[in-house]
Amino acid sequence: MRFKLWLAAILAVGLFITGCDTKKDVTPKSYFTFRIGDSIYQSSSTEGSLGVDKETGRPTLIIDGVTNNFKQHMDLQILFPDTAIAGKYTTDIFITLSDINTGTVSYYNVSTGVTVNLTSINSKHAEGTFFGTLTSGEIEKPLTDGTFQVNY
Repeated sequence: MRFKLWLAAILAVGLFITGCDTKKDVTPKSYFTFRIGDSIYQSSSTEGSLGVDKETGRPTLIIDGVTNNFKQHMDLQILFPDTAIAGKYTTDIFITLSDINTGTVSYYNVSTGVTVNLTSINSKHAEGTFFGTLTSGEIEKPLTDGTFQVNY
């Protein structure tokens, strides 16, 4: 009888310890999505980095993604004037959408024409929204519904 009680006590303690040891991953998932005209582009693999631009010495946030059909590469870069802080940015924003197989850039902007509302940024995380106009050769298309949240 004592053996059964002893075994039950050990099992109960073991279940309690393993139950208390479980930690839920509360890290938000990274995402990156936008619409160009009628087409929606959503990254299935999003990475971000906050660093310093080698040419200018200014802080830069880079968000990279690949669409879930692995056909397009999505890229958003924000070159900050001085410090990487939350706010509205309208210059030194670079967005490209390129074909992975050919390396051809499908849509892009040239430093202006895109607005980024950076709602949160720190040493591990950034998130915000963006919109504007992108170019493909002679054709301009609206960039809408842009959102991102990245961990680095």
